[in-house]
Amino acid sequence: MTTMYQTLATLGKPIAYGYHSKPVTVPYLVLLGAGQDQFEADNTYYVTADRYRLEYYFKKKDPDFEGQIEALLLSNGFKYEKSEDIYIDSEDVFEIYYTF
Repeated sequence: MTTMYQTLATLGKPIAYGYHSKPVTVPYLVLLGAGQDQFEADNTYYVTADRYRLEYYFKKKDPDFEGQIEALLLSNGFKYEKSEDIYIDSEDVFEIYYTF
């Protein structure tokens, strides 16, 4: 987890695990654990892999920064799924999340 966090911190935006304990301005990132994939046979686990969810919050669409996130994930061996832009009315921000 620490390595994942440190890798994402190289993007240069505020990042926290779970939530930011102090107010931050957009854009910012939040990293969450998203369960675990497991390959099981003969009553044992042969392979387990942690899954993550990276949430990107923004007011103004920035395709270049999204590309940086995606390139960073791919260059570190993570295939990802990307959500649509989700508007959060109560906070007047958008969110995109990546699961990998």
